[in-house]
Amino acid sequence: MPDLSAAAGLPPVTAILPCYNAAATLRRAVDSLLAGAPDNLEVILVNDGSTDNTPALCDALAAGDRRIRVIHQPNGGASAARNAGIDAAAGEWILFVDADDALLPGLWQALPAAFAARPQLILFGMTRQSGPVPCPLPPGFYPTPADLGPAMDPLLFESGYFAAPYPKLFCAATLRQTGLHFDVSLKINEDVLFNTVFLQNTISIFCVSGVYYYQYDGQSGSLSRQLRGDLLDAEQVTAPALETMLRRWGYDPAPYLAKSRLRAALNQYGLLTGCRGKMPFRQRRALFARILAQPQARAALRQQLRRDAHPLLALPYRLGVALHAPGWLAAYTMLKGRFL
Repeated sequence: MPDLSAAAGLPPVTAILPCYNAAATLRRAVDSLLAGAPDNLEVILVNDGSTDNTPALCDALAAGDRRIRVIHQPNGGASAARNAGIDAAAGEWILFVDADDALLPGLWQALPAAFAARPQLILFGMTRQSGPVPCPLPPGFYPTPADLGPAMDPLLFESGYFAAPYPKLFCAATLRQTGLHFDVSLKINEDVLFNTVFLQNTISIFCVSGVYYYQYDGQSGSLSRQLRGDLLDAEQVTAPALETMLRRWGYDPAPYLAKSRLRAALNQYGLLTGCRGKMPFRQRRALFARILAQPQARAALRQQLRRDAHPLLALPYRLGVALHAPGWLAAYTMLKGRFL
């Protein structure tokens, strides 16, 4: 059993939960936050224009625990909700938790050593409903992001630790000094941009041993299951901030930027070919054209399609990629979505 007394004396933490139509999961998220938490924890529930029972549930949770505050605002998206929480936060540290996720037991008891090191960013382990996500960074103190070394690449890309607003605690003083907020104009990668800009201004990082965040990524609303066409544009918005951060800490940005472009292209291709939904032919064709314009993306797609377990089903895609034919790919994916 975790030593609950270890949570006593922690500096005040503000946990911010953006809540939109989260009545089915919000209580689970809040209960996980409060379990073993110190008395000076502040939980801010930002009801972002919900149309279900979320507003009433937020108010009921706040009435049941003095550590919980509620902000009701018109729907503006997760970024606007998180920004409202940042502006209202009184804590020395900021923790973001999604209303459909949960903390795992033991986080509060694991934090004293991290706080004692006086970093500006604290990382801790997470796992997902779809499977484990090992932290690429060994536990310990890192004086600057330059000291992350080879862990920088997986932290930025494969693991998602520097992509999502969790699982981490941000030094509130750094946020206030820089005025950093989430970019409400972005509908994807807004958390990538937030983390990247924060890392431009971060001096020290502490990585806590243990897994304390659980992401329910198997929900139907997951971005990986939605047909959308903004991944390439979002990557272009975040790339300059990524380059600035990498240069500041002595990393060669070229391989990181190339990988960022490639991942955006492959993810966009995956949505276009694997998700049903309405998207005009012209938009589809333009997106496929931008993907095929990247030599690295074409090479990766050819390799991926050669390994496809269903070669006959992959044949139309292989032809489209080999012939550099975005119109063919756009037409085929539209027909496939309509009739298959």
